[in-house]
Amino acid sequence: MVELHVRERKNMQATMEMIFQAKVTCPNCGQDFLHPEVKSKYISLEKQDSDFCGYYNGINPIFYDVMVCRHCGFGFTKETNRPLDEAEKMSINTILSSWHNDGAQYSGLRTLEQAIKAYNKAILCQELRNAKDSVKGSLYLRLGWLYRYQGNKNNEEQALRRTLEFLRRAYERESSSDAKKELRMIYLIGELSYRNGDLKDAIKWFQAVTTHPEADRYPVFNRLARSRWQDIREEAKQKG
Repeated sequence: MVELHVRERKNMQATMEMIFQAKVTCPNCGQDFLHPEVKSKYISLEKQDSDFCGYYNGINPIFYDVMVCRHCGFGFTKETNRPLDEAEKMSINTILSSWHNDGAQYSGLRTLEQAIKAYNKAILCQELRNAKDSVKGSLYLRLGWLYRYQGNKNNEEQALRRTLEFLRRAYERESSSDAKKELRMIYLIGELSYRNGDLKDAIKWFQAVTTHPEADRYPVFNRLARSRWQDIREEAKQKG
């Protein structure tokens, strides 16, 4: 699997014409900067893993989800782009004071290593501002995917364990009226439990997907949960 991922990365031919510069205002320092975004016509998904990790032809948009301010070094995403209060700024800028000069490296095409650095920076910033557990879980999930592309299994597993912790807490503490997001979260908790070796817990969450009152409206999650549940059954049979 690692060899396949490495081969796919080598075949990527990202070019400057695939991105454009979007003007963004930093929620920390308030200054404007340009952030590279992938043009939609160049986004071509080739395949997807069972935890929604995507593999793309040409350019990977996941590399560009995190915005990094070139003035203060603050890392954030569209879902976390809201102004900080003074206490948050004080806490964050104490940490960022030694990083503010590295923001320019994220302004063009990004390497896998730069994307990993950007996500780690965004995770730190969002943890310092005490963002929602669902937000932190989403960042850790995508960081895990980046480590998967890199073939770094230890870091991938560590990031996915953190994802699982945050998503479980988010499910318990955060309310949502969006059934699709809820089903996706429940499925991911099951999937990550499975990947973490907790088959009993995985079955519980996959069952929760299939019995959810809105499961019929979003059959993709129902199908995925049943498929992974069958994988667990087959695995149990093989182990006797």
